[in-house]
Amino acid sequence: MSLEQDLKSIGLEEKEAKVYLAALELGPTSIQNLTEKSGIKRSTVYEMIKNLEKKGLVSETSKGKRRLMVASEPERLKQSITAKERLLKEILPELKSLNNIGNVKPIIRYYEGKEGLRQIYKDTLTTKNKLTLWISPIQSMLETIGEDFLNSYVEERTSLGIWVNSVYITSQRVEDYKYLNPTTFEKTLRRIRFTSPDINIKNAMCIYGNKVAIISSRKEGFGFVMESADYAETMRVFHNLLWNISKPWGDMNFDNKAKSVENKETEIEDDYWK
Repeated sequence: MSLEQDLKSIGLEEKEAKVYLAALELGPTSIQNLTEKSGIKRSTVYEMIKNLEKKGLVSETSKGKRRLMVASEPERLKQSITAKERLLKEILPELKSLNNIGNVKPIIRYYEGKEGLRQIYKDTLTTKNKLTLWISPIQSMLETIGEDFLNSYVEERTSLGIWVNSVYITSQRVEDYKYLNPTTFEKTLRRIRFTSPDINIKNAMCIYGNKVAIISSRKEGFGFVMESADYAETMRVFHNLLWNISKPWGDMNFDNKAKSVENKETEIEDDYWK
């Protein structure tokens, strides 16, 4: 590495380094000589001289009527660096107090209405690890975004090679929805578990990468996506717990649902299902 590059490494600009090195070699010298030696145009040399004077690396003297520029001793560079280190040490505690990196805040995006909720579904397709974890109250999902959109979503996700581990909420099972046919599960890259009938979760949830999407029921009509590594990990634990107490298709007996579930719905909820 050249001396010019070395000087740049310790904080001088390229043209400042050229003028300073020229001044060191020439000794007390004129602006004209510095211009010729450095290969920099005269107006720029004047500007670099001002910069170097501020840094204590060049000073002005005179010989008779001649104005001469004199480079400071190279030790002045060390003194300048030492002074900067001392200043940095003094202000470092204050800089640390302003540093917000250690307090990472989650990013939350809020959505409303059918089109807004559809945007959330589309965002889940951006996952890079090709796996999404869903909690799927299918009746609610169909009502919030529409069957045609949900079908196209399944097809697009499948074409992208994104797998799903989905916990279906049995209390919201829709008899005639085509993607509840078990012959479609593997074809559409879905691993499905079904909850017991007494579990009634009305909000859909998807965990993908460092994001968690929550999609409300139709009557509330909102959703949000939180981007947070810690929150996503917490929701993965919740999903896995629900997954582990749910059953695969072959172990389900949909004809023997507990009738007590029907009695738990409020009058408002009855209106919602109509």
